[in-house]
Amino acid sequence: MAYIRPLIEEYPVTADSVELFRKFTGRPSCFFLDSGMDPDKLGRYSFIGSDPFLTLKSFGETTEVTFLGRPSKETGNPLDILNRHLEQYRIDDDESMLPCAGGAVGYISYDIGRFIETLPCTAVNDLNLPECRFGFYDVIITIDNLTKKTYIVSTGFPEQDESLRMKRAMERLHEIKTILD
Repeated sequence: MAYIRPLIEEYPVTADSVELFRKFTGRPSCFFLDSGMDPDKLGRYSFIGSDPFLTLKSFGETTEVTFLGRPSKETGNPLDILNRHLEQYRIDDDESMLPCAGGAVGYISYDIGRFIETLPCTAVNDLNLPECRFGFYDVIITIDNLTKKTYIVSTGFPEQDESLRMKRAMERLHEIKTILD
């Protein structure tokens, strides 16, 4: 699998990152990553995304995978399943690019440790939350809190063919611009 370079377009906005995120709160699996810290130090970037093309939710050895709205189940170690899907959607890690150009956003709970080492299973899942949950996002809005610039980063995933991927990247970039306007 080759690494891809996403489309990156600067987008002029006057709203702050919280105001931008409000435009996405009704969309599926939206997220907002913002440290709230000093932009000169650890708080330089904020990230917004929604509408993942793929989601993973694991409960024990069963992982629910939803790809473009089509659900399926995979059995086995959820970390192996996650890694297998991550390998399919590799992004060039050129240091001149923005720090988050798309990819998987989610969490791994403490209970996943049972797949790494032998531990007793004493926890009760009284909240019915997945032990591992990730969304794979093909578009990320990156806010540079230091320079006050906003970028739309679009990978075109899940398409693998270069021309189809670029077509999807452009379509999704325009879709996000419509939401931001």
